[in-house]
Amino acid sequence: MNVLITGATGFIGSHLATKLHERGDRVTCISKDAMNSRYLESLGMEVVLSDLGNGINWVRTLRDVEIVFHLAGLTRARKAEEYYRENRSATARFIRTCAAHAPALRRFVHVSSQAAAGPSPDGRPVTEDMPCRPVSHYGRSKLLGEEEVRSWSGELPVTIVRPSAVYGPRERDMYEYFRMIRMGIQPLVGFREKLLSLIHVDDLVDGIIAAAHSPVAVGRTYFLAGEHPHTTSQIGDAIAETLSKKPLKVRLPHALVFGVGGVMEVIARLSGRQVFFNLQKVRESVCSAWVCSVGKAAAEFGFATKKTLSAGMKETYRWYVEHGWLDDR
Repeated sequence: MNVLITGATGFIGSHLATKLHERGDRVTCISKDAMNSRYLESLGMEVVLSDLGNGINWVRTLRDVEIVFHLAGLTRARKAEEYYRENRSATARFIRTCAAHAPALRRFVHVSSQAAAGPSPDGRPVTEDMPCRPVSHYGRSKLLGEEEVRSWSGELPVTIVRPSAVYGPRERDMYEYFRMIRMGIQPLVGFREKLLSLIHVDDLVDGIIAAAHSPVAVGRTYFLAGEHPHTTSQIGDAIAETLSKKPLKVRLPHALVFGVGGVMEVIARLSGRQVFFNLQKVRESVCSAWVCSVGKAAAEFGFATKKTLSAGMKETYRWYVEHGWLDDR
C-alpha cells in the first residue's frame, strides 16, 4: 500500500514509518526536520525535507497515496501563535491539499494528542464523548486542528487518534527524566500523586495502523494509551529500577515549577531557541490526572497494548545506551 507520513522524522513518525516499511508498504516521508532522515533513507524510504507549505509537487507526491498519516506539528514554541499556525492552519491547508490531489486516498489519519481533550476533572478516565478542556496553547491548537479535519469528514474518510504521553527509543523528554534519576534526583511536581496515562511508542504505532485499516474507524476519534494509568512516582520508580538507582524523591511546589517555567520561557525568547520546559508544559504538568479510556478503541478495532511499564523502560534505556545518549554504568 502507498502511504505518506508528515512529521515522519520525528519520534513517533520515525517509528511509524519503520513499522509500515516492515509491513511492506511503500512509504513517503515528509518533514522539515532532518533528525532521523538518514536512518529512514537507509531503509529505502523516500524522504522529502520540506515545510508542508513550500516546494512540494503535491500532484506528483499524492497521486498514488492511499493512506495519509498526518503527524506534523509543534509540541513546543516560543510564541503562542506558532502553535496555532502549525497545528491548526497548516493542518487545514494540508487536508485541503489532500482532497484536491489524492484521488486514491482511502484514509486520512490525523494524529492529535490527549492534550486536545485536556486532563480529567475528577480523576476518572476521560472518554471521547466528554467535553474537551485543553489547558495549554498546545492543547487548544491541537483541538482546533481536529476540528479542521472533522470539517472534511463528509468528503474524506478521516480518522483522529489522540495518543497519551508516549515514551520509547528516540524520545527526548523521558530521556531528560532518565538523566535526572541517573544523577540521583527524582523530581515530582506537587505534594500529591498525579496520575498519567502512558503508552510505549511500539504499542502506539500498532494502534495508529489498526485505526487506519479499520472500516469502523472512519469519521471517528480515539484515545490510544495504556489500559492502566500510573502515578508519576511509579513511572520514576520504574526508571530507577532500570538504572539500579535509589534516587532522592524531591517534591516541587507548583509555585516553584511555574517560576522555573517562566525563567525557561524568558531564556527561550532571548536565545531564540526552544526549551525543554516552558509555561505551557507547566500548565499541563500541575494537573492532577491526565488519564483517558481506551475502551472505544478496544471495542471497535481491537486495540490492546503489549509492553509493560518495566519492560518498556528497560528497552528505552538499552536504546539510549546503544546510541550514546547514556552510558551503561
